[in-house]
Amino acid sequence: MVALTVYLAIAVALCVAAYFKFLFRKRRENEPPIPTGHWFWGNGEEFSKNAVKFLHSTQKKIGDIFTIRLFNQHMTVILDPHSYEKFVKERNFDFDKIQKQVNHNVFSFELVNARKMLKEAGKTVRGPYLNKGMAQFSNYLNETFTEVTQSSTGEHTDEWKTAGLRSFNSQTLFASLFYTIFGKGDASDARFKPLSVYKNFDTFHKYFNFLWLGMPVKLFPKAVKALEGLCNQPTSAELLQRDDLSEYLRFSTNFMLEHNQTEQDIIGHNLVYLHVNYNTFRLAFWSLYKLLENREALEGLRKEIDEVVRCKRAEMDDDDEEIVFSMEEIDSLKVLDSVVNETLRVSSGVFVVRSVLEDTEFQMENGQNFTVRKGDKVAMYPPAMHKDPEIFENPDEYKYDRFVDAKFYKYGKEVKNPVMAFGALCPGKKYAIVQSKWFLLSSMYSFDMELCDGESTQPDINYYGHEILPPTKEVQIRYKLRQNIEKLSFL
Repeated sequence: MVALTVYLAIAVALCVAAYFKFLFRKRRENEPPIPTGHWFWGNGEEFSKNAVKFLHSTQKKIGDIFTIRLFNQHMTVILDPHSYEKFVKERNFDFDKIQKQVNHNVFSFELVNARKMLKEAGKTVRGPYLNKGMAQFSNYLNETFTEVTQSSTGEHTDEWKTAGLRSFNSQTLFASLFYTIFGKGDASDARFKPLSVYKNFDTFHKYFNFLWLGMPVKLFPKAVKALEGLCNQPTSAELLQRDDLSEYLRFSTNFMLEHNQTEQDIIGHNLVYLHVNYNTFRLAFWSLYKLLENREALEGLRKEIDEVVRCKRAEMDDDDEEIVFSMEEIDSLKVLDSVVNETLRVSSGVFVVRSVLEDTEFQMENGQNFTVRKGDKVAMYPPAMHKDPEIFENPDEYKYDRFVDAKFYKYGKEVKNPVMAFGALCPGKKYAIVQSKWFLLSSMYSFDMELCDGESTQPDINYYGHEILPPTKEVQIRYKLRQNIEKLSFL
């Protein structure tokens, strides 16, 4: 009995010691305030239920900067949009550790000389490479539009067809993204095809937050099975033989081979790049859904598209078979730009996170100084700013033209970055936006679309932390080809 009492006392002492070592936090001088939380979980439960609501509530109580605890991880959250540039430029706020954590925990590889590779590879999704990739993407998209309007016998039909919106997007947008990244390869090679990859990736992506935090993938049998399918890829040598392989994958694969990385490492990196492009797929879902849900928005965008097509048609020669758009022309479409920005505002869930390398004095835009502790995480959470009623009037309402010739203010000062939907260091941000715009432009021009009666969904807030939130459920749509349309292509 005495021995048992001693063991229990030791166990209690160890638990108390572990609590004070790993969980308990005493605020030091000049550090951000700490909101009250559960003694064990910290603020994790409130955050997981509704991150935006929790952060807004805390902001009202203690200000624009505070340190929350998610179990054993302390994270300083900055909610002043005017501090974004300082946050991004602060050298002690490091992204490398976050990137390594994602690569290792989710995709089981480590990138050698990562900073150099990402810097150089990033050049292949900008400038002339962006135009080349967009030309490929538009061609693949036209092919998929033809496929989804065929009858069961393979003949072209202009009759109404019914499909899930995610299913429609997977057959059109995702397939086009997939081929733009990996090329088409041998048609007889059934190992790595867009629809099977989409299904596996959609399953695997549901577990992303758990894996990123370090939970073993073996705990999730569905994720294990999906990952096995995703890893069944062509070899690096086979991919490099494809003429239509993306410049990004061509460069990154050669770089990794030169640094003696394994085939498994290359597969892991390919999946990271697919993960990044998956956000374009989700953005397109919400863009189309919001247009179909809001007749005024759909008609407003279609009016802009039809007008620019009408002008371009008038400039065409008699033997021209396609209507060609340039990057500048796409960027000039104000309603289209506003639709994409408003969709990003209402559907993004991205957490812009950094590791703190040293105790760092961070000055807020209002002049206040706070010390952020070494070893913690520091983050900005765009969804909380996207739903800030001081910046956006009626923030829970979707307004398709909200961003047309508009400026936004916080504390009486213009907000430079009112929408922050992708990571600050994402080299392919422009690429993703242009692809989304092209998909919307092409879809609205090519199809009549409508939601089936009674169909609705909303962003699933259980996945806050994902760049773009998934829908809570699939919705059914009806679509058919519009009459007297020309083929659209990208110059």
